[in-house]
Amino acid sequence: MTADAESRVLDIVAAQSGKDRATLTTASTLKELEVDSLEAIEIVFEIEEAFGIQLAQEQGRLDTETLQSLVDAVNAALAEPGRSAAAS
Repeated sequence: MTADAESRVLDIVAAQSGKDRATLTTASTLKELEVDSLEAIEIVFEIEEAFGIQLAQEQGRLDTETLQSLVDAVNAALAEPGRSAAAS
């Protein structure tokens, strides 16, 4: 699920930020991508909806964390005990 989650997260970030998907890497930060706090919140909501998950509250520092941190948070939420398969 990791590669699929990574691809989907990067697709969502690209769509919400208006950035070219080909330029995004997991080493990028939202700050480097010039994503403001409102856009970051919209990205988190979109990811939560796409995967049918709730991200942990500590995801409030998205501007300085890499997109890999966001992918890791998605994978952690998907791996929670009692969790069914991700929404498509």
